[in-house]
Amino acid sequence: MNFVEEGEGEESPLIDPTRRSFSLVRTQRILQIILGLFWLLDAGLQFQPFMFRSSFTTTYLLNNAQNQPDVIRWIITNVGHFVGPHVAVWNTFFALIQVAIGVGLLFRRTVRPALAVSFFWAFGVWFFGEGLGLIFTGSASALTGAPGSVFIYGLMGMMAWPRSPTRQVTQQPVGMASSAAGQGIGGANTPLLVWSGYWSLAAVLFLLPNNRTPTSVSSAITGMSSGEPSAYSHFLNSFGNQFGSGGVWSAWLLAIGSLIVGFGPLLFRRPTPFLALGGLLAAFFWVSGQGLGGIFTGSGTDPNTGPLIILLALAMVPVALPDPSTWRSPLALTLSRYPVLVVGGAGGLVVSLLLAAVYPVAAQESSSTAMSGMAGMSGASMNGTSGQTVATATCTKGNNGAPRAGLDVDNTPNMVMAGPGTGMNMNGADASAAAGLNTTKANWHYTGPALTTAEAQELLAQGENGPTDIHMLMSGCTTEPTFSEQINAAQYVQSTSQAVARYSSPSAAVAAGYAPVSPTTYPVVYYVNPTIVAANAAAGRTLDPQQVDGLVFAETPSGQQVLTAAMYLLPSTVTPSMPYGALVQWHQRTDVCGPSSESASNPLQITGVPPCPVGSVQQSTPFMTMVWQVPVAGGPLAIQPPDIQIVEAAIMSAGT
Repeated sequence: MNFVEEGEGEESPLIDPTRRSFSLVRTQRILQIILGLFWLLDAGLQFQPFMFRSSFTTTYLLNNAQNQPDVIRWIITNVGHFVGPHVAVWNTFFALIQVAIGVGLLFRRTVRPALAVSFFWAFGVWFFGEGLGLIFTGSASALTGAPGSVFIYGLMGMMAWPRSPTRQVTQQPVGMASSAAGQGIGGANTPLLVWSGYWSLAAVLFLLPNNRTPTSVSSAITGMSSGEPSAYSHFLNSFGNQFGSGGVWSAWLLAIGSLIVGFGPLLFRRPTPFLALGGLLAAFFWVSGQGLGGIFTGSGTDPNTGPLIILLALAMVPVALPDPSTWRSPLALTLSRYPVLVVGGAGGLVVSLLLAAVYPVAAQESSSTAMSGMAGMSGASMNGTSGQTVATATCTKGNNGAPRAGLDVDNTPNMVMAGPGTGMNMNGADASAAAGLNTTKANWHYTGPALTTAEAQELLAQGENGPTDIHMLMSGCTTEPTFSEQINAAQYVQSTSQAVARYSSPSAAVAAGYAPVSPTTYPVVYYVNPTIVAANAAAGRTLDPQQVDGLVFAETPSGQQVLTAAMYLLPSTVTPSMPYGALVQWHQRTDVCGPSSESASNPLQITGVPPCPVGSVQQSTPFMTMVWQVPVAGGPLAIQPPDIQIVEAAIMSAGT
């Protein structure tokens, strides 16, 4: 669709001062320089230590494959596995590409080559690094950054592209054609299309079912607090809580506001008020639901879309307004010239809005049915007996063929062997390795050297972690996690991984107060910090990335010790809860041996597996949950993969 303005190029060079506008970004050259600075900021963030570790691949590549259409998921997953073994090398390349683009935009002679590279690079990063803005997952929201900052980079690059003059310009352009954004490819049409398109998409996304839940807005904002500086984290929590359960009406208000902002410049001669309102709304998104792009967390890759929409608004302010006596709105002019195109586009938008708005929101958990296994907790306590299970008559089929409703959080079948000749390799097709979504990477396969038969047999014998070995705190059926729970869980994983990244070796962990609580002669060793465990119990807290109870290390055949997981223990002083829905679940191992007398300072002590050594008895561990730092089949929130898969994932992560 082409939006045209009457009077473009028809005004006298001497513009009436009353029809002049003030703009901070008056020229295309200023736009190019600012865009170059954004690329350099991204490059600087890409050089952060977090980006050179395997957690970068997990957080920014593999996680983007979740809930995508099959083809997109397959492509992103394979690229993630390709990059993962050499993430430091690839990340250096990624950062240097962005440096080259940014520097190129700062010099006139290299603007075009830099922008040409940026178009290809922006598409690649948008596809793989942002998962196409998560638009196809049903969980995208403009509040949290959809359709993705790098996508906006590409669109703004079109506006920054310097056009070669085809004729001598004797008349000063007016309206959007006189703005900095109206000087690039497509002239005034491009910024008008981008502006209206962005806000129209934002309106549709706000009305999606995941964004119309009572707590959607509140959770999206408070979920950004993890890993932020304390003052800002406190602000996000306090501000987010102000929305309470008003996510439904907030989503409608945001959708209506987005439509007003988006179509204002197409209907009114003075677009500046709508551009200003859009800039303020984008600033609200950036400060709240986008968490300032996470640039202060040590793991943010870009400032997110908020600042770019503000820049777009500034660049779209006209230098000269058209004469009111001859002006016609861009939408009216386009309708008169391309009626089919306009009517078709408007109809498509209306249909999209209606479909998003009428699609039912998933049923919310009630206090009586949410995580029904909780009802059996008082009887089950910590002794490993089975909790009460909800009836499964309404459940649909799960990965293992068992009936389930929404999510099946029951114990699930043991992993199976991949076949002969593979060094006892496991194929990862086991839901017991999955988190609450009960999703495993069906194509997960071990790519490292074959384990010796002796080590594989030892791992299978002592760490099978099958359905009789793992007991879930909460069992039965529950609803799909909400969009807010998914966002919060992603932040939880990111913050936890960032917090434990400094414990790259057992010696570093011991120096920080962690001590081994399982046999160190076994390839998988648990470490616990008694001071942190006691402090968490006294404070009645858990799942705090700044207070991680334990760590899990795995030894590769080469002797390298790899940090495989961060571990949280459930204190007896904490009422069991699931703040991330079924995505983060508590489980315990029931097939281990421990001291006959329990230690108050260290509730997790494993002396081996049955038959138990002298002086120990078979018992269950405390309830625990993991954040995996290596690519196990169930992802970073897997429940408890078999020990053989933990070692294999450690080998793949270490590249040995």
